[in-house]
Amino acid sequence: MTLLERLRTETRPAHDRIEKAMDLDRRIASPDAYKSLLMRFYGFHRAWEGAASRRAPDRAFFQSRCKTGLLARDLNALGLDADAIIQLPQCHPLMPLPAPEAVLGSMYVVEGSTLGGSVIAKEVGRKLGFDGASGCAYFRGYGRDTAAMWKSFGAVLLAASSPETDDLIVASAQDTFTVMHDWLCETP
Repeated sequence: MTLLERLRTETRPAHDRIEKAMDLDRRIASPDAYKSLLMRFYGFHRAWEGAASRRAPDRAFFQSRCKTGLLARDLNALGLDADAIIQLPQCHPLMPLPAPEAVLGSMYVVEGSTLGGSVIAKEVGRKLGFDGASGCAYFRGYGRDTAAMWKSFGAVLLAASSPETDDLIVASAQDTFTVMHDWLCETP
């Protein structure tokens, strides 16, 4: 079993748990509900990106995948100014990221959610009329490059795989799902 297959298998319960708890239909039913959802995502990504960037095995690779700027752009399009965005609550506590391999495990969750974001972007467009320029840049992620970005991430993950690191990578992915669930699914 490859590391990607192991991650998919061992994080499936956590993935299903967050997907069920998110109640996405409710959270994209109105512009205000959608803005609240983006605010929660912003709080997660801002805190996570700050912590993970310090330990990322390849900083340029990591930074090319950061989403805080997309979320800030969406929130600005939905009426929040830069000062209000910066003051949004951030996710605490974060999962421990004791080594570069732990960042890769955590990135597995974040990059996987980017894949799912393209489906959400279509629903947001259909229900609310938002696109990449008017409040849905985050869920559009990498746009046409989303599949290629996932593939390149998978290659980096597989290159880092070893008997010494795989358990840490999987544990970090599981911890990230837990933190993300608790942060996104709690009522602000």
